[in-house]
Amino acid sequence: TMVLPQRPRWSSSPSSSPFPSSSSRSSNGASITSAEEVGMRHILALGMGLAVGALGALAQPPAGSFPATVLVWMDGDTARIRFAEALPSGVAKYETVRLLGVNAPELSTPEPFAEEAKTFVRNLTAGKTVYVELNPWERRDVHSRLLAYFWVETEEGWVLVNEALLRAGLARLLVYYPEREPYYCRFLHAVALAQAEGLGLWGTAATPRFLWEIEADPVRYVTQAVAVVFEVSRVGLEPQGWVLWASGSRYGFRAVLQPELCRTFWRLEELDLGRLVGKKVVVRGELAWDSLRNGPRVTIHFPEQLQIWEEP
Repeated sequence: TMVLPQRPRWSSSPSSSPFPSSSSRSSNGASITSAEEVGMRHILALGMGLAVGALGALAQPPAGSFPATVLVWMDGDTARIRFAEALPSGVAKYETVRLLGVNAPELSTPEPFAEEAKTFVRNLTAGKTVYVELNPWERRDVHSRLLAYFWVETEEGWVLVNEALLRAGLARLLVYYPEREPYYCRFLHAVALAQAEGLGLWGTAATPRFLWEIEADPVRYVTQAVAVVFEVSRVGLEPQGWVLWASGSRYGFRAVLQPELCRTFWRLEELDLGRLVGKKVVVRGELAWDSLRNGPRVTIHFPEQLQIWEEP
């Protein structure tokens, strides 16, 4: 028997939800008030809020980081820098640095948004001292590039450049060992927010689509960010997490919630998935489909990826 946490003491109406109503936006910033042909009036946020104290800008750069100047950006995730002071053994004054946790589009091909990614990081660091936080686990990659995080001062405080690039939708997450990555949940959250807003690489998620549209041409959407509208037929606890199964799915589509991975972003005591059965929801994230047997899925790590869908 599945036991869900107690229901929070508020309804799903706009006036009592802890979140304001939200409207989707296209990749060019235009407001979308319909799921195009049918027409959606508004989306109400589900009662699973962002926890207070989520990580953001810092008051000062992290201890143990080193000041440097960016000489040139080769692309969105690789830069040539000059350090300003004494360094640990094995680190030279001039280094080529590969940003950790991100994979920006390649300029050599070129890939979509490659120029935008390079311009973004160049503008963010232009004329500023960056503080370089070295990778504590592995100093260099196979190309002998230094692996690091860049911190730069803005009006909001010291911002992690790696994270900002993901938040702008101009890079994909690239983490081989999540358990070793100190900023893993920050990175994951930045990607989720960029996908939810349909930014940059994730423009395909700007417009909500009904499940039947996705399943009519699934190959088109696999590995892409999507916003899928479906009715929840049942909820269950599976080895991979809490599963919301879609009613009427041709291939067994489901949304998989994994709130324990980054639990500080959730109010777990208010997580009541049982009330979603029979309701339509919209989930946002990358569409994965490993095999015909398993069927397509979207994994949800953060509350912003799951909302109740209300018809006009």
